Amino acid sequence: MNAIVMFLVYFLVFALIHSLLATDYIKNKARMLPGKGFRFYRIGYTIISFLTFAPAFLTWMKYTASMPLVYSISPWLYPVVILIRIFALGMFVYAVLQTDVMDFIGIRQQTKNILITNGAYGIVRHPLYASGMLLLFTKMEMSRLDLVASALVSIYLIIGAYIEERRLLSVFGEEYRKYQQQVSMFIPMKWISR
Repeated sequence: MNAIVMFLVYFLVFALIHSLLATDYIKNKARMLPGKGFRFYRIGYTIISFLTFAPAFLTWMKYTASMPLVYSISPWLYPVVILIRIFALGMFVYAVLQTDVMDFIGIRQQTKNILITNGAYGIVRHPLYASGMLLLFTKMEMSRLDLVASALVSIYLIIGAYIEERRLLSVFGEEYRKYQQQVSMFIPMKWISR
C-alpha cells in the first residue's frame, strides 16, 4: 500500500475515534459509569488518542525520507527558518506551562474551569495549535508525505479549534466573547496592532 494512503487511513481512524470520544454524548455516557469510572475518562482519552495516532505517526516517520520532495529551503534561509521554529517551539512550551498539564492529560482532576487570557494566550487564542502548525510547515525539507500529513493535521486542528470555541463560549459566555474580540485565533494580528 502507498505510504500516503496508509497514513491517510491511519490518520482518519485516529481522527474519527478522537473526535467521537471528545463529544458531549460520549462524555455523558461515560459519566454514567459506576463508581468513580468517569474520573479516569480523561486519562483513558489521552491514552487512546496516543495509541490511535501512533500508527499514522510511525508511518509518517518511516516513509517520509523515501518520498519525493515538494521543496527544500535554500541554506541561506536556514537562520530565518530556525528563528521561526525557535519562536514557535518557545510559544508552544510557554502555552503548555500556562495550562495545568496534569489536568490536560487526565492525571489530576480540575475542579473548576479557568479561562487563561494572558501570556501565550494573550497573543493568540490557540497558541498550541498555531505553534504546532508553524512547526509543521517550517521544515527545511518537505516531502509529499510531510505535506499531506501537515495539511491533514492542520485541518484537524483548525476544525477542533472552532469546535472548542463553541464549547468555551457556552462555558464562559460574555467573558470569552470579549476575549475573542481582543485576541486573534491563530495569526496574532490584533496583538501586533496593539
